[in-house]
Formats: sequence, C-alpha cells, structure tokens
Amino acid sequence: MKITKVNSSVLRIPTDKLISNAIRSYDSLDIVLCTVSTDQGISGTGFTYTIGKAGRSIKSIIDEIFSKALVGSDPTAATEQWTKMWRATHSFGRGGITTHAMAAVDIALWDAKGKECERPLYWLLGGSRKSIPVYDTDGGWLHYSIEELVKNAMEIAAKKFYGFKIKVGKKDLKEDLERIKTVKDAVGKKLTIMIDANQAWSPPEALRRGRKFQDLGVEWYEEPVSADNILAYPEIARQLDVPIAVGETIFTKLECELFIKTEGCNILQHDACRVGGITEWMQISQMAQLNDIKVSPHFVMDLHPALVASIPNGLYIEYIPWLRKLFKNPLEVVDGTVMPPERPGIGLEFDEAAIKKYSVGA
Repeated sequence: MKITKVNSSVLRIPTDKLISNAIRSYDSLDIVLCTVSTDQGISGTGFTYTIGKAGRSIKSIIDEIFSKALVGSDPTAATEQWTKMWRATHSFGRGGITTHAMAAVDIALWDAKGKECERPLYWLLGGSRKSIPVYDTDGGWLHYSIEELVKNAMEIAAKKFYGFKIKVGKKDLKEDLERIKTVKDAVGKKLTIMIDANQAWSPPEALRRGRKFQDLGVEWYEEPVSADNILAYPEIARQLDVPIAVGETIFTKLECELFIKTEGCNILQHDACRVGGITEWMQISQMAQLNDIKVSPHFVMDLHPALVASIPNGLYIEYIPWLRKLFKNPLEVVDGTVMPPERPGIGLEFDEAAIKKYSVGA
C-alpha cells in the first residue's frame, strides 16, 4: 500500500462561550484536517488544532512539504514517516507549528493503518478497551464567579466525574484561595480538585502561591511558570509537596526529557496534536513510565482515550468538549468515564456538514 495524495483543510470552530485563563481569552479554535489517500482505496483522516488563527500556516507545511515528502511511501510505517517529516522541517521547525502539522498527518497515518487491518487504535498500540476516568476543565475558567464555579462543580459531581480543575491567576492570592476552598467545601469528597496557573507567574511568586495551594489539598499544581523556563521547575517541585503537572505547551520529546531528567514534574500532560501525533506521544509516555511519571493528556478528549488505555502510567482524560461538534460519533462520558472507540483506525467519523459549516477555505 502506497500513499497517493495528502490533502488538508482549515476549519474555525467556536467554543460557544468566552474562554479565559491567566494569560489569554479566546472564543474559537483553528482545526486543520488532513486526509491521506492510498492506492488501495483506503484513506485515513487526522487533525490538529491551534488556540488562535494559525491554521493556514499549518496547512501550508502539510501541503508544501509533507505532501511531497510522503507520496509513494508506506502509510503503515508510521515511525518511518514521522522521522521523514521531522527531518524535512528540522532546519526551521522542531516544535510549534511544525509539530502541529506533523500531528495531523501522523494521526491520519494511524487511522489508515487501523482501517487497513480493521483494528481500533488501542489495539494497534498494544492496549485494551477499558474505561478511563474523566475530570472537567470546562466549568473552571478564570472569569467564572465563585457561584458559577460551585454550580458547575456540583453538576460535574452529579455526573460522577473524577475531578474538577479550577483556573487560578487572580491578582489577589486571597481570591484564588477563596475560589478553591469554596468549591472544595461544596463538593466534599465527591470530586478531587486540580488547579492550573497557565504559566502565569515568576518562580518566586509561583512558590509563594504554591505553598498556600498545597495546604488546600489540591491534586496537582499545573504550569505555575512558563514552560520555557525548564530549569525553574525542579526547584519548584523540590520546595513544594503538591505534584507539579506540565506538558500542554511542550512540543517535543526532547523538551519532555529535560523536565523528566531534572525532576521538574510529577505528571506529564503532553497533547498528541501538539507533540507531532500518536507516534511521538507514545514515545514520550514510555519515557515517562521509565521514570515513574504519570500521564494525563491535555484536551482532545475523543482521541486520547485510546492512547491512555495503551499505557500503564495513564491517569485521566480532560473534559473540554469543543471538538465534539466535528464528529458524528463523539465519545460519551458514562458514570464519569470514557471508553476508547471500537471502530477501526482512530474510531472517529467526521461530520461532513460540520466540516462544510466551519470551513474557512484555502
């Protein structure tokens, strides 16, 4: 089986409400779809996303570089094709837009591979079909009032979710602490509470606040400082008792390796659509396993269950439902858990009407 064509398209989907954290606000995402066609009539579809409007930049890399590099290649040799894309962009890429573009193609290749052998993704990756606990982020945005946070958390608790993540980053630390404590008091033992600073602070401020946050018994403290400040994380992790989570804005396994080797995190949250796809995501997860690091991926709740079900150090799936409108068969949360799809390939059927509705053209 050989690749005959690589196509891509850009969509812009609304989040249907204002989204805010400590460093930005937004109301839409760019989605880049990629379809890999083969001489056997089998095709695979992958996707990636950006918070912002870089979809056309990602598409140009797929169309101008990856398409030419991959036509004529074996779509089932995912690692080989991933390496080819990495080398093709090495002189100007190695992260960011290029790994986003690689992800869309890599996911499409895994989709084609699963369809070719009529097997689901979790099987291809050596996993089993099992339920994965879900925690909610969509109810914990920074602009929500305390009353709204409590209401959202109680609704999530009623659905038997594992946890609820609260965005922190208010100017006054007392306000962050009040928001966390009020939610914890309301939900009791029904939910665990995580907090996410979205890289808001300097290391000293992150430590000052972290000492107060850990006294409230949160499950983890996420991205307290810039993810680029890798050497700050080991010191923060050493001085605090609360687990440190990082990874959603890390784009390569080389960066992840630095966090692991310097003992800068306890939980990795690498995102398959940001690190170059399923191939790289699995390698990072295996590296984390060797170093007793747990994995709880960022976002993309319809793709990640198959991946988490395929590793022994997986934790939870993050509930943020923005991409679900793209699929005819979005995964359902049942009693606070999700199951990997059984359909061959990545198991997701894209809704053509939604694609047409949200398309932004070439």
